[in-house]
Amino acid sequence: MGGLILIVPVLALDIWLGCTTGKRRLSLWRARKEWRRIAGVAAAGLLLGVWLAFLLQYHADSQLLKGFPIPWAGTTLPGFVACLGAAADFLTGLAAPLIPFKIAEFLSEVKAELK
Repeated sequence: MGGLILIVPVLALDIWLGCTTGKRRLSLWRARKEWRRIAGVAAAGLLLGVWLAFLLQYHADSQLLKGFPIPWAGTTLPGFVACLGAAADFLTGLAAPLIPFKIAEFLSEVKAELK
């Protein structure tokens, strides 16, 4: 159950990023008919999500860990916690291509306030 302390904030951040920046970018690109950008960001997010959730493996302290940002060792976890961890890893991959756009939005707002 202690894993939920890490999983819930990661899920919340990923969902927030998708609902704010992702929705805004998607509607802007759809209005401009920039289908290549939509396809590129979606493909990058899907590939990164699958890789982070299901394919990434690394060793730490002689223990094989799977997944990022929620690492899972070879221990037995309750079913719903393992599913939430995999969902958080996958959603992090989906949201990662949106991070540069969120940074750009933040910088443009700061620049507008400084004028």
